[in-house]
Amino acid sequence: MVDVPVWEVGDTWTYSVDDISIEYTTDSQSILLHGSLSELPLEVTSTTGEYYTLSFQTTMNGIGYVNADSGDGPVNVSVTISDLAIQGTVQVDKTKLGIKDIQVSFDNQKITFNIIEQPYLPLPSWLHILSAKFSSDIDVNCDVSVALLTFPLNTGLLWDLVATSFSVNGQLQSKLFNLLLFINNIAKLFGKELLPAEIAALLPIIDFNDALTSFVGTNVFDIPGFAGVFYCPATETIEVPAGIYDAYNITLMGGIGQCYYAPAAGSIIKLRGNFEDLIPFVKSIDLTLQHTNYS
Repeated sequence: MVDVPVWEVGDTWTYSVDDISIEYTTDSQSILLHGSLSELPLEVTSTTGEYYTLSFQTTMNGIGYVNADSGDGPVNVSVTISDLAIQGTVQVDKTKLGIKDIQVSFDNQKITFNIIEQPYLPLPSWLHILSAKFSSDIDVNCDVSVALLTFPLNTGLLWDLVATSFSVNGQLQSKLFNLLLFINNIAKLFGKELLPAEIAALLPIIDFNDALTSFVGTNVFDIPGFAGVFYCPATETIEVPAGIYDAYNITLMGGIGQCYYAPAAGSIIKLRGNFEDLIPFVKSIDLTLQHTNYS
């Protein structure tokens, strides 16, 4: 049996994140993003109060797809992200190492859009692929921290996923949005809007609260509680790039996900699986510990 670890300022864990897949689907629209991080270096920068604060800087690569049809015709767009420099913080509670808050931001970073089809405006072929620089800040805050672990931890334990909800706030801005709004306003003078009214209303700075409320109905999403979703059957010797560890093997919902926690590393050393039945939008995660200075 092991108690929750104590982290100190300066402790670091660096993970490889080979896959983060996010998916949102309704009858009329779907959004899918596959991303990976060159590495995710987490460093404890504050231990004040009930939470640890971990900071990170990294780069992200990914590709996404947006498919929608609001009645005017299909909209299909692909999004490519290459070497997107991001930074942020993660707030983790000290009792179960659950995530309470995630803040991510990037400034003046290039994102490329491929407009495969859209019904609003005939475009020459050279305008089907657009690249522009964007800046954003995103804040995901949970009412109750989302924890995969429980402490004291021991083999044979079965525990619950505690119900919570999370809100998504922040902004996305780009000179491209200013240009689109300008062109749309000129077109309105001639009685022809080039953008759907609900899209134009969000420009030139997209507020995530307003956008999600407009298209989804809310910016707050529930994570339901599940009884007995986590089970630790045994400990195993697990080798990862950071070293060889005696780790607790934790299964999620009978095997949809696998998590290994190593007391000597003070954290999770491997996590992979499909989590869409637990956490809205999060389809899959695959991360492995590359290095730590925890002792």
